[in-house]
Amino acid sequence: MKSNQEQKLLHEFSEFVDAAPVTPSKEVDEKVTNLVANDLLPSPMKAIGRVALIETFSGLLTLTICPQFGLGIGRHNDYLHSLHTMTTPATFYLFCGVFFVLLGAGLSGLILNRAELRTVGNLRLVYFAVYSIFAYLTLVVLGPEKFVLSSLVWILGAFLGNVMGFEAIIRLRRAET
Repeated sequence: MKSNQEQKLLHEFSEFVDAAPVTPSKEVDEKVTNLVANDLLPSPMKAIGRVALIETFSGLLTLTICPQFGLGIGRHNDYLHSLHTMTTPATFYLFCGVFFVLLGAGLSGLILNRAELRTVGNLRLVYFAVYSIFAYLTLVVLGPEKFVLSSLVWILGAFLGNVMGFEAIIRLRRAET
């Protein structure tokens, strides 16, 4: 026996099926078409803006363990200082660049919806290069110590971190569907 709720839903559905077709006004039709178009093909600026916001937030979060800025747990961290002295500056800055952006790139791959990922996908390498250079220049300007010439490798590390983090998450998301 069907419950009252089920009977009511069935009755409403029957009325809907039997109802005369209604043609929406031109304005409503255009609004719905625009909403669907925006959902299926979001603006590149909007999609890239979301990635930039996610990466900026996570980049600021990673600075809490970076001894260069003396924030959070990164102040006078013996492990990080010994790692810096044991490796070449180029190697250290390469890994530092990867570390700085890896979290944000991975989170971007998780948070963006499929349409935004498709939109960003076409522009991702250009965006990652621009973001890496911009982040590097920001760190140079804000940093309490001067980066040496070898720290330019940081840009390569940031680019690689973006590509690795974003692509790894995208591949995992594709494999799950």
